[in-house]
Amino acid sequence: MRYDDWGVRSQQWAGLRSVSTSVCGVPVHYVRAEPASSAPPDAPVHLLVPPMTGSASMWIDLVPHLRQLGPVISVDLPGTVAGHTGDPYRHGPRADLDARFVSAFAGQLRLESQVVLHGWSTGALVAALAATRMPEKTRGVVLVAPALPWRRTSPAEALGWQTLGRLAVAVGPPTTRMVLRLAGRRILDAKRIAIDDAGSISGGRTDFIGGDPARVSRAQVDLWLDGLEAAREHPERLAGTATAFASIVKAMFITQRPTNEALDSVPVPVLVLWGRDDHLVDPTSLTQHAQRPGWTPRPIDDVGHLLPVEAPDLYEQAVCRWLEVPGFGRPT
Repeated sequence: MRYDDWGVRSQQWAGLRSVSTSVCGVPVHYVRAEPASSAPPDAPVHLLVPPMTGSASMWIDLVPHLRQLGPVISVDLPGTVAGHTGDPYRHGPRADLDARFVSAFAGQLRLESQVVLHGWSTGALVAALAATRMPEKTRGVVLVAPALPWRRTSPAEALGWQTLGRLAVAVGPPTTRMVLRLAGRRILDAKRIAIDDAGSISGGRTDFIGGDPARVSRAQVDLWLDGLEAAREHPERLAGTATAFASIVKAMFITQRPTNEALDSVPVPVLVLWGRDDHLVDPTSLTQHAQRPGWTPRPIDDVGHLLPVEAPDLYEQAVCRWLEVPGFGRPT
Protein backbone atom coordinates (compact mmCIF):
# COMPACT_ATOMS: atom_id res chain seq x y z
CA MET A 1 0.00 0.00 0.00
CA ARG A 2 1.17 3.52 -0.85
CA TYR A 3 -0.39 6.84 0.12
CA ASP A 4 0.81 10.42 -0.25
CA ASP A 5 -0.83 10.93 3.13
CA TRP A 6 -1.82 7.83 5.08
CA GLY A 7 -4.51 9.90 6.75
CA VAL A 8 -6.81 9.03 3.83
CA ARG A 9 -6.63 5.46 5.05
CA SER A 10 -7.02 6.18 8.78
CA GLN A 11 -7.05 9.48 10.63
CA GLN A 12 -4.57 8.13 13.18
CA TRP A 13 -2.01 7.90 10.38
CA ALA A 14 -2.42 11.50 9.17
CA GLY A 15 0.93 13.03 8.24
CA LEU A 16 2.58 9.72 7.37
CA ARG A 17 3.60 9.52 3.73
CA SER A 18 4.93 6.94 1.31
CA VAL A 19 8.29 7.68 -0.29
CA SER A 20 10.27 5.85 -2.96
CA THR A 21 14.01 5.69 -3.52
CA SER A 22 16.55 3.32 -5.04
CA VAL A 23 19.32 1.35 -3.33
CA CYS A 24 21.96 -0.10 -5.66
CA GLY A 25 19.44 0.01 -8.49
CA VAL A 26 16.68 -1.70 -6.49
CA PRO A 27 13.41 0.25 -6.03
CA VAL A 28 12.62 0.75 -2.33
CA HIS A 29 9.41 1.92 -0.66
CA TYR A 30 9.26 3.35 2.85
CA VAL A 31 6.90 5.31 5.07
CA ARG A 32 8.16 8.52 6.66
CA ALA A 33 6.75 10.62 9.50
CA GLU A 34 8.16 13.93 10.63
CA PRO A 35 8.65 14.41 14.39
CA ALA A 36 5.84 15.72 16.56
CA SER A 37 6.25 19.21 17.97
CA SER A 38 6.98 17.68 21.39
CA ALA A 39 10.01 15.73 20.11
CA PRO A 40 13.45 16.95 21.22
CA PRO A 41 15.20 19.14 18.61
CA ASP A 42 18.21 16.78 18.51
CA ALA A 43 16.07 13.61 18.37
CA PRO A 44 17.50 10.66 16.42
CA VAL A 45 15.69 9.15 13.45
CA HIS A 46 13.84 5.96 14.39
CA LEU A 47 14.38 3.45 11.58
CA LEU A 48 11.96 0.51 11.73
CA VAL A 49 13.00 -2.89 10.35
CA PRO A 50 9.99 -5.26 10.05
CA PRO A 51 10.19 -9.05 10.17
CA MET A 52 12.10 -10.43 7.17
CA THR A 53 10.10 -10.29 3.91
CA GLY A 54 7.82 -7.82 5.75
CA SER A 55 6.60 -4.40 4.71
CA ALA A 56 6.68 -0.93 6.23
CA SER A 57 2.95 -1.08 6.96
CA MET A 58 3.20 -4.18 9.16
CA TRP A 59 3.60 -1.98 12.24
CA ILE A 60 2.38 1.36 11.03
CA ASP A 61 0.23 1.77 14.17
CA LEU A 62 3.48 2.26 16.08
CA VAL A 63 4.67 5.16 13.91
CA PRO A 64 2.37 7.89 15.37
CA HIS A 65 3.62 6.93 18.84
CA LEU A 66 7.32 6.96 17.96
CA ARG A 67 7.09 10.30 16.15
CA GLN A 68 6.67 11.78 19.63
CA LEU A 69 10.33 10.84 20.09
CA GLY A 70 11.67 11.95 16.69
CA PRO A 71 11.39 11.38 12.93
CA VAL A 72 10.32 7.85 11.95
CA ILE A 73 11.11 5.79 8.86
CA SER A 74 9.59 2.34 8.27
CA VAL A 75 11.01 0.42 5.32
CA ASP A 76 9.81 -2.42 3.09
CA LEU A 77 12.52 -5.08 3.16
CA PRO A 78 13.72 -6.82 -0.02
CA GLY A 79 11.59 -9.78 -1.02
CA THR A 80 8.57 -8.39 0.82
CA VAL A 81 5.40 -10.42 0.35
CA ALA A 82 3.03 -7.45 0.36
CA GLY A 83 5.24 -4.38 -0.07
CA HIS A 84 6.91 -2.52 -2.93
CA THR A 85 10.66 -3.05 -2.53
CA GLY A 86 12.34 -5.16 -5.19
CA ASP A 87 14.13 -8.45 -4.56
CA PRO A 88 17.81 -8.32 -5.58
CA TYR A 89 18.63 -11.74 -4.12
CA ARG A 90 19.07 -14.76 -6.35
CA HIS A 91 18.03 -17.32 -3.72
CA GLY A 92 15.98 -15.20 -1.34
CA PRO A 93 16.65 -13.01 1.72
CA ARG A 94 19.18 -13.82 4.44
CA ALA A 95 19.71 -11.91 7.66
CA ASP A 96 23.22 -10.80 6.70
CA LEU A 97 22.07 -9.61 3.26
CA ASP A 98 19.16 -7.69 4.74
CA ALA A 99 21.54 -6.07 7.24
CA ARG A 100 23.69 -4.92 4.33
CA PHE A 101 20.55 -3.55 2.66
CA VAL A 102 19.50 -1.60 5.78
CA SER A 103 22.98 -0.07 6.04
CA ALA A 104 22.92 0.90 2.35
CA PHE A 105 19.39 2.29 2.71
CA ALA A 106 20.47 4.52 5.61
CA GLY A 107 23.40 5.71 3.54
CA GLN A 108 21.16 6.43 0.56
CA LEU A 109 18.90 8.64 2.70
CA ARG A 110 21.95 10.52 4.02
CA LEU A 111 20.42 10.80 7.45
CA GLU A 112 21.92 13.84 9.11
CA SER A 113 21.41 12.68 12.69
CA GLN A 114 22.16 9.28 14.15
CA VAL A 115 19.46 6.64 14.04
CA VAL A 116 17.86 4.29 16.53
CA LEU A 117 17.27 0.99 14.77
CA HIS A 118 14.11 -0.93 15.72
CA GLY A 119 13.84 -4.58 14.66
CA TRP A 120 10.81 -6.80 15.20
CA SER A 121 10.96 -10.61 15.38
CA THR A 122 13.25 -11.87 12.58
CA GLY A 123 13.92 -8.23 11.70
CA ALA A 124 15.55 -7.79 15.11
CA LEU A 125 18.56 -9.87 14.12
CA VAL A 126 18.75 -7.86 10.89
CA ALA A 127 18.72 -4.59 12.88
CA ALA A 128 21.44 -5.80 15.26
CA LEU A 129 23.67 -6.90 12.38
CA ALA A 130 23.02 -3.62 10.56
CA ALA A 131 24.21 -1.68 13.62
CA THR A 132 27.61 -3.39 13.35
CA ARG A 133 27.86 -2.20 9.73
CA MET A 134 26.98 1.44 10.45
CA PRO A 135 28.37 2.29 13.91
CA GLU A 136 28.92 5.93 13.00
CA LYS A 137 25.23 6.32 12.13
CA THR A 138 23.67 4.32 14.98
CA ARG A 139 22.82 5.67 18.42
CA GLY A 140 20.98 2.62 19.73
CA VAL A 141 19.06 -0.55 18.80
CA VAL A 142 15.65 -1.74 19.98
CA LEU A 143 15.10 -5.49 19.59
CA VAL A 144 11.43 -6.39 20.08
CA ALA A 145 10.36 -10.05 20.36
CA PRO A 146 13.73 -10.82 18.76
CA ALA A 147 14.82 -13.99 16.99
CA LEU A 148 18.15 -14.48 18.79
CA PRO A 149 20.03 -17.70 19.62
CA TRP A 150 18.20 -19.91 22.11
CA ARG A 151 20.00 -21.55 25.01
CA ARG A 152 20.84 -25.22 24.53
CA THR A 153 19.57 -27.53 27.23
CA SER A 154 21.78 -30.54 26.56
CA PRO A 155 24.74 -31.80 24.46
CA ALA A 156 22.30 -34.07 22.62
CA GLU A 157 20.28 -31.06 21.50
CA ALA A 158 23.43 -29.33 20.24
CA LEU A 159 24.47 -32.46 18.33
CA GLY A 160 20.99 -32.75 16.81
CA TRP A 161 21.13 -29.21 15.45
CA GLN A 162 24.64 -29.72 14.07
CA THR A 163 23.58 -32.89 12.20
CA LEU A 164 19.86 -33.14 11.44
CA GLY A 165 19.40 -29.39 11.78
CA ARG A 166 22.06 -28.63 9.19
CA LEU A 167 20.51 -31.18 6.84
CA ALA A 168 17.05 -29.68 7.24
CA VAL A 169 18.31 -26.15 6.59
CA ALA A 170 20.16 -27.32 3.48
CA VAL A 171 17.35 -29.45 2.02
CA GLY A 172 14.26 -27.70 3.33
CA PRO A 173 14.24 -24.33 1.49
CA PRO A 174 14.23 -25.70 -2.11
CA THR A 175 11.37 -28.06 -1.30
CA THR A 176 9.47 -25.41 0.63
CA ARG A 177 9.90 -22.87 -2.16
CA MET A 178 8.35 -25.33 -4.61
CA VAL A 179 5.40 -25.97 -2.27
CA LEU A 180 4.87 -22.26 -1.72
CA ARG A 181 4.83 -21.60 -5.44
CA LEU A 182 2.17 -24.27 -5.94
CA ALA A 183 0.03 -23.59 -2.87
CA GLY A 184 0.79 -19.93 -2.24
CA ARG A 185 -2.75 -18.61 -2.77
CA ARG A 186 -4.30 -21.24 -0.49
CA ILE A 187 -1.74 -20.45 2.22
CA LEU A 188 -2.45 -16.73 1.94
CA ASP A 189 -6.21 -17.36 2.10
CA ALA A 190 -5.79 -19.44 5.27
CA LYS A 191 -3.63 -16.73 6.84
CA ARG A 192 -6.18 -14.09 5.88
CA ILE A 193 -8.97 -15.99 7.63
CA ALA A 194 -6.84 -16.52 10.75
CA ILE A 195 -5.93 -12.82 10.98
CA ASP A 196 -9.52 -11.71 10.40
CA ASP A 197 -10.81 -14.07 13.09
CA ALA A 198 -8.14 -13.06 15.63
CA GLY A 199 -8.76 -9.38 15.02
CA SER A 200 -12.52 -9.57 15.37
CA ILE A 201 -12.94 -11.68 18.52
CA SER A 202 -12.96 -9.74 21.77
CA GLY A 203 -10.43 -11.17 24.19
CA GLY A 204 -9.04 -13.30 21.37
CA ARG A 205 -5.99 -14.66 23.14
CA THR A 206 -3.97 -17.28 21.31
CA ASP A 207 -1.51 -19.85 22.58
CA PHE A 208 0.59 -19.37 19.45
CA ILE A 209 1.59 -15.71 19.48
CA GLY A 210 0.34 -14.92 22.98
CA GLY A 211 -1.28 -11.74 24.16
CA ASP A 212 -4.60 -10.50 22.82
CA PRO A 213 -4.62 -9.89 19.05
CA ALA A 214 -8.04 -8.26 19.42
CA ARG A 215 -6.24 -5.27 20.99
CA VAL A 216 -4.70 -4.49 17.59
CA SER A 217 -6.63 -1.65 15.93
CA ARG A 218 -9.11 -2.58 13.24
CA ALA A 219 -7.31 -0.22 10.85
CA GLN A 220 -4.06 -2.17 11.28
CA VAL A 221 -5.84 -5.52 10.86
CA ASP A 222 -7.59 -4.32 7.70
CA LEU A 223 -4.24 -3.19 6.33
CA TRP A 224 -2.77 -6.65 6.91
CA LEU A 225 -5.77 -8.22 5.17
CA ASP A 226 -5.47 -5.90 2.17
CA GLY A 227 -1.78 -6.69 1.94
CA LEU A 228 -2.49 -10.41 1.85
CA GLU A 229 -5.14 -9.88 -0.80
CA ALA A 230 -2.63 -7.98 -2.93
CA ALA A 231 -0.05 -10.73 -2.36
CA ARG A 232 -2.46 -13.27 -3.89
CA GLU A 233 -1.63 -11.71 -7.26
CA HIS A 234 2.04 -12.58 -6.75
CA PRO A 235 2.15 -15.87 -4.78
CA GLU A 236 5.65 -16.52 -6.10
CA ARG A 237 6.90 -13.92 -3.62
CA LEU A 238 6.20 -16.36 -0.82
CA ALA A 239 9.09 -18.52 -2.00
CA GLY A 240 11.63 -16.14 -0.48
CA THR A 241 10.18 -16.67 2.99
CA ALA A 242 11.62 -20.21 2.99
CA THR A 243 15.16 -18.90 2.59
CA ALA A 244 14.58 -16.15 5.14
CA PHE A 245 13.22 -18.63 7.70
CA ALA A 246 16.14 -21.02 7.12
CA SER A 247 18.56 -18.14 7.59
CA ILE A 248 17.05 -17.30 10.98
CA VAL A 249 16.89 -20.94 12.13
CA LYS A 250 20.55 -21.34 11.24
CA ALA A 251 21.53 -18.23 13.21
CA MET A 252 19.40 -19.20 16.24
CA PHE A 253 20.27 -22.87 16.55
CA ILE A 254 23.15 -23.97 14.30
CA THR A 255 25.70 -21.17 13.94
CA GLN A 256 25.15 -19.76 17.41
CA ARG A 257 28.79 -18.90 18.08
CA PRO A 258 29.29 -16.52 15.13
CA THR A 259 25.80 -15.08 15.71
CA ASN A 260 26.62 -14.35 19.35
CA GLU A 261 30.01 -12.91 18.39
CA ALA A 262 28.22 -10.54 16.03
CA LEU A 263 25.81 -9.54 18.80
CA ASP A 264 28.76 -9.01 21.15
CA SER A 265 30.16 -6.50 18.67
CA VAL A 266 27.07 -4.25 18.52
CA PRO A 267 28.74 -0.94 19.42
CA VAL A 268 25.76 0.94 20.89
CA PRO A 269 23.17 0.55 23.69
CA VAL A 270 20.53 -2.11 23.06
CA LEU A 271 17.00 -2.35 24.47
CA VAL A 272 15.45 -5.84 24.43
CA LEU A 273 11.64 -5.75 24.57
CA TRP A 274 9.30 -8.70 24.70
CA GLY A 275 5.84 -9.56 25.96
CA ARG A 276 5.61 -11.97 28.86
CA ASP A 277 2.79 -13.78 27.02
CA ASP A 278 4.85 -14.24 23.83
CA HIS A 279 5.24 -17.98 23.17
CA LEU A 280 7.52 -17.49 20.16
CA VAL A 281 10.48 -16.29 22.23
CA ASP A 282 12.50 -17.86 25.04
CA PRO A 283 12.54 -15.30 27.89
CA THR A 284 15.45 -17.02 29.64
CA SER A 285 17.56 -16.72 26.49
CA LEU A 286 16.58 -13.07 26.02
CA THR A 287 17.51 -12.31 29.63
CA GLN A 288 20.88 -13.96 29.08
CA HIS A 289 21.48 -11.95 25.90
CA ALA A 290 20.64 -8.75 27.76
CA GLN A 291 23.45 -9.39 30.25
CA ARG A 292 25.85 -7.90 27.72
CA PRO A 293 27.25 -4.50 28.75
CA GLY A 294 24.98 -1.75 27.48
CA TRP A 295 22.01 -4.06 26.93
CA THR A 296 18.74 -3.48 28.82
CA PRO A 297 16.00 -6.13 29.19
CA ARG A 298 12.41 -4.88 29.41
CA PRO A 299 9.65 -7.54 29.50
CA ILE A 300 6.11 -6.17 29.31
CA ASP A 301 3.15 -7.83 31.00
CA ASP A 302 0.00 -9.08 29.26
CA VAL A 303 1.16 -8.75 25.64
CA GLY A 304 2.47 -11.23 23.10
CA HIS A 305 4.40 -11.31 19.84
CA LEU A 306 2.35 -8.42 18.41
CA LEU A 307 3.71 -6.05 21.07
CA PRO A 308 4.46 -3.12 18.70
CA VAL A 309 0.85 -2.93 17.51
CA GLU A 310 -0.92 -4.61 20.43
CA ALA A 311 0.46 -2.09 22.93
CA PRO A 312 2.19 0.73 21.00
CA ASP A 313 1.74 3.08 23.95
CA LEU A 314 3.71 0.76 26.23
CA TYR A 315 6.34 0.33 23.52
CA GLU A 316 6.73 4.11 23.26
CA GLN A 317 6.97 4.48 27.05
CA ALA A 318 9.66 1.81 27.29
CA VAL A 319 11.73 3.41 24.52
CA CYS A 320 11.25 6.89 26.00
CA ARG A 321 12.53 5.79 29.43
CA TRP A 322 15.49 4.08 27.79
CA LEU A 323 16.38 7.17 25.75
CA GLU A 324 16.32 9.29 28.90
CA VAL A 325 19.15 7.34 30.53
CA PRO A 326 21.93 9.93 31.14
CA GLY A 327 24.48 9.86 28.38
CA PHE A 328 22.50 7.36 26.34
CA GLY A 329 24.06 6.54 23.03
CA ARG A 330 25.83 9.87 22.71
CA PRO A 331 28.85 9.92 20.40
CA THR A 332 32.12 9.76 22.32
